[in-house]
Amino acid sequence: MLLALYGVFAFIGLGYFAKTMRMVGNKQSGILLGFLLNFALPAQIFTGIYHVELDIKLIAIMLVALSCSLLGGVTMYFFAKKILKREAGTAIAMAFLATLGNTLFLGIPLIQGSLGQEYANKAILYDQICTAIPLATLTPLVMSFGGKGVFSFRAITMRLSQNPLFLALIAGLFFKLMPFSIGEWIFTPIKQLGASATPVALFAIGVQISLGDIKTEWKNTFFVLLWGMIIVPALMFAFMKASGVVINDTWRMALLESAMPPLISSAAVIMRAGLNNRIAVSSVAFGIFASALTIPFWLHLSYV
Repeated sequence: MLLALYGVFAFIGLGYFAKTMRMVGNKQSGILLGFLLNFALPAQIFTGIYHVELDIKLIAIMLVALSCSLLGGVTMYFFAKKILKREAGTAIAMAFLATLGNTLFLGIPLIQGSLGQEYANKAILYDQICTAIPLATLTPLVMSFGGKGVFSFRAITMRLSQNPLFLALIAGLFFKLMPFSIGEWIFTPIKQLGASATPVALFAIGVQISLGDIKTEWKNTFFVLLWGMIIVPALMFAFMKASGVVINDTWRMALLESAMPPLISSAAVIMRAGLNNRIAVSSVAFGIFASALTIPFWLHLSYV
């Protein structure tokens, strides 16, 4: 885990350094993100989904984690609205940030470093079921609150059908269910392309980090991270203990993924919707650093 965290923060730090020294600008960052979202990540997802061992227990574990995340988001909204007395836009932004975690960019390398490649493949499936699909579903809803669109089944379907990551998931499942196997030699360039996803993604995160809004939004940021990185995984951990299941590495993978900091795409959606963009930037930036403490804590607790 420590080596995984070291690698994560090394690439993020390199990206932030490049941004600070003006070695990378918006144009280069856009090219990196285009390569990442349209080629590297789809290759990683396709390879991971094709090689993952699917079973009902795995899907059930992920649905439990998804339920905990959604419950955390709903309670975050009512806590922000009723207890903290935040305006509707801020409460929606806080709930959205607390619901979806950075299960791909940060989750995959941390799971791979702490549990191994087999569980990194499972984490890819987790990301699609518990993050990508909910993101596509909730984005039109959040945009409608900001007056930027209409929440409808068509809007959700359009987002999914145009998402290269979701299409890579469908393609991986399609070939996995075929009565024949794909030769491993075919995956050689695909794996090489997918291997570039993690360093490029972490570098891109570093380029996009902004620390200025943490000072002005520290209180709201604290509650977002408390909900998303402590309360949601605590719900997951409580279920594991109360149900009496044997906590194996699959459960640990789901627990760690449920504890990831806010998703960068959530911040982008909040900005596009015209909601509280400062809390979005602050939560993403500070959450990445907070994960260096919280993720090892949950990993250690899962062995107790």
